Amino acid sequence: MRVYILADMEGISGVVRREQVSGSGPEYEEARLLLTRDINAAIEGALNGGATEVIVNDLHGARGGCNLVPEELHPEARYIWGHAKYRHPPLEDRFDCAFLIGYHAMAGSEKGVLSHTMSSKSIYSVKVNGVEIGEIAIDAAILGSFNVPVTLVTGCTEAVKEAKRFLGDEIEVVAVKEALGRFDAICLAPAKSRQLIKEAAERAVKKARSIKPFRFKAPVEVVIEFFHSNFADSISRLPEVKRIGPRSVKIVADDFLSAARLLGWY
Repeated sequence: MRVYILADMEGISGVVRREQVSGSGPEYEEARLLLTRDINAAIEGALNGGATEVIVNDLHGARGGCNLVPEELHPEARYIWGHAKYRHPPLEDRFDCAFLIGYHAMAGSEKGVLSHTMSSKSIYSVKVNGVEIGEIAIDAAILGSFNVPVTLVTGCTEAVKEAKRFLGDEIEVVAVKEALGRFDAICLAPAKSRQLIKEAAERAVKKARSIKPFRFKAPVEVVIEFFHSNFADSISRLPEVKRIGPRSVKIVADDFLSAARLLGWY
Protein backbone atom coordinates (compact mmCIF):
# COMPACT_ATOMS: atom_id res chain seq x y z
CA MET A 1 0.00 0.00 0.00
CA ARG A 2 1.83 3.09 -1.30
CA VAL A 3 0.62 6.53 -0.23
CA TYR A 4 1.54 9.80 -1.94
CA ILE A 5 1.21 12.91 0.25
CA LEU A 6 0.99 16.26 -1.55
CA ALA A 7 1.36 19.20 0.82
CA ASP A 8 0.67 22.91 0.50
CA MET A 9 1.13 25.55 3.17
CA GLU A 10 -1.92 27.83 3.14
CA GLY A 11 -4.24 25.16 4.57
CA ILE A 12 -1.95 24.07 7.40
CA SER A 13 -2.95 24.38 11.06
CA GLY A 14 -2.54 27.94 12.33
CA VAL A 15 -1.51 29.48 8.99
CA VAL A 16 -3.55 32.57 8.03
CA ARG A 17 -1.07 35.33 7.11
CA ARG A 18 0.97 36.09 3.99
CA GLU A 19 4.09 36.38 6.11
CA GLN A 20 3.73 32.74 7.17
CA VAL A 21 3.91 31.47 3.58
CA SER A 22 6.36 34.02 2.17
CA GLY A 23 9.58 31.98 2.11
CA SER A 24 11.53 33.96 4.71
CA GLY A 25 11.29 35.51 8.16
CA PRO A 26 10.39 34.26 11.64
CA GLU A 27 6.69 33.67 10.89
CA TYR A 28 7.62 31.55 7.87
CA GLU A 29 10.07 29.49 9.92
CA GLU A 30 7.33 28.81 12.48
CA ALA A 31 4.93 27.83 9.67
CA ARG A 32 7.48 25.37 8.29
CA LEU A 33 7.25 23.46 11.56
CA LEU A 34 3.44 23.60 11.50
CA LEU A 35 3.56 22.23 7.95
CA THR A 36 5.92 19.40 8.83
CA ARG A 37 3.93 18.37 11.88
CA ASP A 38 0.62 18.22 9.98
CA ILE A 39 2.38 16.06 7.39
CA ASN A 40 3.77 13.85 10.15
CA ALA A 41 0.26 13.31 11.52
CA ALA A 42 -0.86 12.16 8.07
CA ILE A 43 2.14 9.84 7.78
CA GLU A 44 1.47 8.32 11.19
CA GLY A 45 -2.17 7.73 10.35
CA ALA A 46 -1.30 6.23 6.97
CA LEU A 47 1.10 3.77 8.58
CA ASN A 48 -1.53 2.86 11.19
CA GLY A 49 -3.95 2.22 8.34
CA GLY A 50 -1.64 -0.23 6.60
CA ALA A 51 0.59 1.90 4.37
CA THR A 52 3.88 0.20 3.57
CA GLU A 53 5.46 3.21 1.88
CA VAL A 54 4.83 6.96 2.09
CA ILE A 55 6.28 9.56 -0.30
CA VAL A 56 5.89 13.27 0.55
CA ASN A 57 5.93 16.08 -2.02
CA ASP A 58 5.93 19.69 -0.76
CA LEU A 59 4.13 21.71 -3.47
CA HIS A 60 4.13 25.13 -1.81
CA GLY A 61 5.75 27.56 -4.24
CA ALA A 62 8.10 29.33 -1.81
CA ARG A 63 11.71 28.15 -1.90
CA GLY A 64 11.00 25.98 -4.92
CA GLY A 65 8.84 23.57 -2.96
CA CYS A 66 11.42 22.94 -0.25
CA ASN A 67 9.52 24.27 2.77
CA LEU A 68 9.09 21.35 5.16
CA VAL A 69 11.79 20.74 7.78
CA PRO A 70 13.57 17.49 6.82
CA GLU A 71 15.11 17.05 10.26
CA GLU A 72 11.59 16.98 11.76
CA LEU A 73 9.99 14.65 9.20
CA HIS A 74 8.63 11.26 10.30
CA PRO A 75 11.46 8.72 9.87
CA GLU A 76 9.31 6.20 7.99
CA ALA A 77 8.58 8.57 5.08
CA ARG A 78 10.66 9.62 2.11
CA TYR A 79 10.38 13.04 0.49
CA ILE A 80 10.99 14.69 -2.87
CA TRP A 81 13.58 17.46 -2.74
CA GLY A 82 15.93 19.47 -4.94
CA HIS A 83 16.58 22.64 -6.92
CA ALA A 84 14.65 21.61 -10.04
CA LYS A 85 12.12 19.53 -8.11
CA TYR A 86 9.29 17.89 -10.04
CA ARG A 87 5.86 19.24 -9.21
CA HIS A 88 4.90 15.58 -9.28
CA PRO A 89 7.13 12.51 -9.54
CA PRO A 90 6.54 10.17 -12.48
CA LEU A 91 3.13 8.86 -11.46
CA GLU A 92 3.44 5.84 -13.71
CA ASP A 93 5.17 4.48 -10.61
CA ARG A 94 1.85 3.45 -9.13
CA PHE A 95 0.46 4.84 -5.88
CA ASP A 96 -2.59 3.33 -4.23
CA CYS A 97 -3.96 6.62 -2.92
CA ALA A 98 -3.05 10.24 -2.30
CA PHE A 99 -3.58 12.80 0.46
CA LEU A 100 -3.81 16.58 -0.10
CA ILE A 101 -2.51 18.10 3.15
CA GLY A 102 -2.77 21.83 3.87
CA TYR A 103 -4.69 22.72 0.72
CA HIS A 104 -6.60 25.97 0.19
CA ALA A 105 -9.77 27.07 -1.60
CA MET A 106 -9.79 28.32 -5.19
CA ALA A 107 -9.27 31.92 -6.26
CA GLY A 108 -12.33 34.05 -5.59
CA SER A 109 -13.55 31.99 -2.65
CA GLU A 110 -15.52 34.38 -0.45
CA LYS A 111 -13.93 33.27 2.82
CA GLY A 112 -11.20 30.81 1.88
CA VAL A 113 -8.03 31.37 3.88
CA LEU A 114 -5.18 32.53 1.59
CA SER A 115 -7.25 31.37 -1.38
CA HIS A 116 -5.80 31.38 -4.91
CA THR A 117 -5.42 29.09 -7.91
CA MET A 118 -1.86 28.13 -8.88
CA SER A 119 -0.62 31.73 -8.64
CA SER A 120 -1.92 34.52 -6.41
CA LYS A 121 -0.02 37.03 -8.59
CA SER A 122 -1.19 36.10 -12.08
CA ILE A 123 -4.31 33.87 -12.26
CA TYR A 124 -7.79 35.25 -11.63
CA SER A 125 -9.68 32.04 -12.44
CA VAL A 126 -9.42 28.62 -14.09
CA LYS A 127 -12.36 26.83 -15.68
CA VAL A 128 -12.43 23.29 -17.05
CA ASN A 129 -15.37 22.41 -19.26
CA GLY A 130 -17.12 25.55 -18.03
CA VAL A 131 -16.71 24.81 -14.30
CA GLU A 132 -14.46 26.98 -12.13
CA ILE A 133 -11.86 24.92 -10.27
CA GLY A 134 -8.91 25.29 -7.92
CA GLU A 135 -5.82 23.37 -6.99
CA ILE A 136 -7.73 20.61 -5.22
CA ALA A 137 -9.48 19.61 -8.44
CA ILE A 138 -6.37 20.25 -10.56
CA ASP A 139 -4.13 17.94 -8.55
CA ALA A 140 -6.87 15.35 -8.06
CA ALA A 141 -7.42 15.23 -11.84
CA ILE A 142 -3.68 14.82 -12.51
CA LEU A 143 -3.62 11.95 -10.04
CA GLY A 144 -6.81 10.55 -11.54
CA SER A 145 -5.10 10.41 -14.93
CA PHE A 146 -2.92 7.71 -13.38
CA ASN A 147 -5.79 5.99 -11.55
CA VAL A 148 -4.71 7.36 -8.16
CA PRO A 149 -7.67 8.39 -5.95
CA VAL A 150 -7.49 11.23 -3.44
CA THR A 151 -8.80 9.86 -0.16
CA LEU A 152 -7.97 12.68 2.30
CA VAL A 153 -7.98 16.50 2.08
CA THR A 154 -7.12 18.90 4.91
CA GLY A 155 -7.42 22.69 4.99
CA CYS A 156 -9.82 25.42 6.05
CA THR A 157 -13.60 24.88 6.04
CA GLU A 158 -13.93 26.37 2.54
CA ALA A 159 -11.23 24.10 1.16
CA VAL A 160 -12.79 20.93 2.50
CA LYS A 161 -16.22 21.97 1.17
CA GLU A 162 -14.60 22.39 -2.23
CA ALA A 163 -12.98 18.97 -1.92
CA LYS A 164 -16.31 17.31 -1.15
CA ARG A 165 -17.98 19.11 -4.06
CA PHE A 166 -15.51 17.78 -6.61
CA LEU A 167 -14.30 14.52 -5.10
CA GLY A 168 -17.45 13.28 -3.35
CA ASP A 169 -18.70 12.73 0.17
CA GLU A 170 -16.82 9.44 0.53
CA ILE A 171 -13.40 11.05 0.95
CA GLU A 172 -11.99 11.92 4.37
CA VAL A 173 -11.60 15.62 5.20
CA VAL A 174 -10.25 17.56 8.16
CA ALA A 175 -11.06 21.26 8.63
CA VAL A 176 -8.17 22.57 10.73
CA LYS A 177 -9.62 26.11 10.83
CA GLU A 178 -12.96 27.80 10.32
CA ALA A 179 -12.55 30.35 7.53
CA LEU A 180 -13.72 33.86 8.38
CA GLY A 181 -12.00 35.66 5.51
CA ARG A 182 -8.91 35.50 3.32
CA PHE A 183 -6.60 36.34 6.23
CA ASP A 184 -8.73 35.32 9.23
CA ALA A 185 -9.86 32.04 10.78
CA ILE A 186 -10.82 30.38 14.02
CA CYS A 187 -8.08 27.76 14.33
CA LEU A 188 -8.04 24.46 16.15
CA ALA A 189 -5.12 23.95 18.49
CA PRO A 190 -2.38 22.27 16.41
CA ALA A 191 -2.40 19.22 18.68
CA LYS A 192 -6.13 18.78 18.04
CA SER A 193 -5.70 19.23 14.29
CA ARG A 194 -2.97 16.61 14.19
CA GLN A 195 -5.01 14.10 16.13
CA LEU A 196 -7.88 14.54 13.68
CA ILE A 197 -5.52 14.29 10.69
CA LYS A 198 -3.95 11.10 12.04
CA GLU A 199 -7.33 9.46 12.60
CA ALA A 200 -8.64 10.54 9.18
CA ALA A 201 -5.46 9.35 7.43
CA GLU A 202 -5.84 5.90 8.93
CA ARG A 203 -9.41 5.71 7.62
CA ALA A 204 -8.37 7.16 4.26
CA VAL A 205 -5.81 4.42 3.58
CA LYS A 206 -8.42 1.78 4.29
CA LYS A 207 -10.72 3.46 1.72
CA ALA A 208 -8.11 3.40 -1.05
CA ARG A 209 -9.76 0.63 -3.05
CA SER A 210 -13.31 1.93 -2.69
CA ILE A 211 -12.88 5.55 -3.85
CA LYS A 212 -12.80 6.27 -7.57
CA PRO A 213 -10.08 8.46 -9.08
CA PHE A 214 -11.26 11.94 -10.12
CA ARG A 215 -11.26 12.77 -13.83
CA PHE A 216 -12.61 15.47 -16.12
CA LYS A 217 -14.66 14.36 -19.09
CA ALA A 218 -12.54 14.33 -22.26
CA PRO A 219 -11.84 16.24 -24.40
CA VAL A 220 -11.22 19.15 -22.06
CA GLU A 221 -11.49 22.89 -22.53
CA VAL A 222 -9.38 24.91 -20.09
CA VAL A 223 -10.03 28.66 -19.87
CA ILE A 224 -7.67 30.79 -17.81
CA GLU A 225 -8.38 34.41 -16.95
CA PHE A 226 -5.39 36.38 -15.71
CA PHE A 227 -5.23 39.51 -13.60
CA HIS A 228 -3.33 41.39 -16.31
CA SER A 229 -3.03 41.13 -20.08
CA ASN A 230 0.76 40.60 -20.10
CA PHE A 231 0.28 37.08 -18.70
CA ALA A 232 -2.08 36.26 -21.55
CA ASP A 233 0.43 37.84 -23.97
CA SER A 234 3.12 35.39 -22.87
CA ILE A 235 1.21 32.11 -22.88
CA SER A 236 -0.74 32.85 -26.07
CA ARG A 237 2.52 32.63 -28.02
CA LEU A 238 2.21 28.85 -27.71
CA PRO A 239 0.49 27.40 -30.78
CA GLU A 240 -1.84 25.25 -28.62
CA VAL A 241 -3.18 28.32 -26.79
CA LYS A 242 -5.92 30.55 -28.21
CA ARG A 243 -6.37 34.13 -27.06
CA ILE A 244 -10.07 34.71 -26.34
CA GLY A 245 -9.95 38.07 -24.57
CA PRO A 246 -7.62 40.78 -23.26
CA ARG A 247 -6.79 38.70 -20.17
CA SER A 248 -8.07 35.25 -21.16
CA VAL A 249 -6.83 32.21 -23.08
CA LYS A 250 -8.28 28.82 -23.99
CA ILE A 251 -6.70 25.41 -24.42
CA VAL A 252 -8.54 22.45 -25.93
CA ALA A 253 -6.82 19.10 -25.31
CA ASP A 254 -7.57 15.41 -25.70
CA ASP A 255 -7.42 14.99 -21.92
CA PHE A 256 -6.68 17.01 -18.80
CA LEU A 257 -3.17 15.61 -18.37
CA SER A 258 -2.16 16.96 -21.79
CA ALA A 259 -3.40 20.43 -20.82
CA ALA A 260 -1.69 20.22 -17.42
CA ARG A 261 1.63 19.35 -19.06
CA LEU A 262 1.32 22.29 -21.44
CA LEU A 263 0.63 24.65 -18.52
CA GLY A 264 3.50 23.29 -16.41
CA TRP A 265 1.16 21.81 -13.80
CA TYR A 266 2.58 18.32 -14.29
